[in-house]
Amino acid sequence: MTYPELLQKIEQQLAQLPPDQLSLVSEFLDSLQNQDTTEHRPLRQLAPIKRGSKAGDLLKFAGTWQGNDLESWL
Repeated sequence: MTYPELLQKIEQQLAQLPPDQLSLVSEFLDSLQNQDTTEHRPLRQLAPIKRGSKAGDLLKFAGTWQGNDLESWL
């Protein structure tokens, strides 16, 4: 659907809505517009977390190999 077709469809749908539902649509559009402005805030630059860990420190989390499917990789 092209942009002009979409606009025309929305206009037709809005014209058929009762006032209470039209009010809901307006509130929804307001929330979308407010969302846009809050999402475009610049991100804060955070310093990296330095803990002094090395790759060897991660070995305590490694399990032992079980099974024989390692041979299929060789």
